[in-house]
Amino acid sequence: MLSRLLALALVACATSAEADAPAQPWYRGEAGKKRILHLSLAVGGGLLYFGANFAHAAAVDSDACRWCEPPLIDDRARDLFVWDNTRAADIASSVIAYGAAPVLGIGLLYLSDRDASLPRFLDDTIPVFETVVYTQLLVNTMKMAFGRQRPFVRYGSEVAFEVDHNKSFPSGHAALGFAITTSAGMICHWRGYWTEPYVWGVGITLSIATEYLRIAADKHYLTDVLVGGGIGIIGGITIPRFFKDDVKIVPVKNGVGIATTF
Repeated sequence: MLSRLLALALVACATSAEADAPAQPWYRGEAGKKRILHLSLAVGGGLLYFGANFAHAAAVDSDACRWCEPPLIDDRARDLFVWDNTRAADIASSVIAYGAAPVLGIGLLYLSDRDASLPRFLDDTIPVFETVVYTQLLVNTMKMAFGRQRPFVRYGSEVAFEVDHNKSFPSGHAALGFAITTSAGMICHWRGYWTEPYVWGVGITLSIATEYLRIAADKHYLTDVLVGGGIGIIGGITIPRFFKDDVKIVPVKNGVGIATTF
């Protein structure tokens, strides 16, 4: 009996010592190394995105499109959804994609566990940041490769902001909205956060609204926003898994492969 009481006392002392110990800085330990690695990858991807975008803008003639003729489905959708006031739709789509969607995604992640430490908040938000960077990098690479003419150029519509004339496919706004929503929703699902239904419900609504407004603004065709949204969804499902260690690089017969579970 005495030995049992002594063991319980030792456990209690050890627990108390652990509770009183100062929290480890976010950049220390194995978890800290992972955070630094993924932050570095995200920042590097962002620099690559802006560098490639700047180089492309300086080197390519904005009047030369490689994909100029839209298919019938895009023509029909454009006639159905385009607004007379394309400038208003353009501004609204950018406010939602670059304002409301990020604030919603990051804000709800913070509210999900607002008493959590900085390391926990970083673990929730770094995967979202990575997803946005690498989906936008892919979108921009595809824009350069396809050189699709924007509908406002073809139809002579007035736009709110001057943009590259031949970077219509796919839509970066659509990819951004769904990348934030899907990655934040996956984080909430893995953590069991009470905010998960709100992230999915409001986020998907805003993302679909952005896709509609990009067509209404005559900045994109239907196929542009559908493919852009699909890239955002796929990125949001897969990229956070690298941070979560759910994705493994494994050897295969002729090289390496990626393995994961869903």
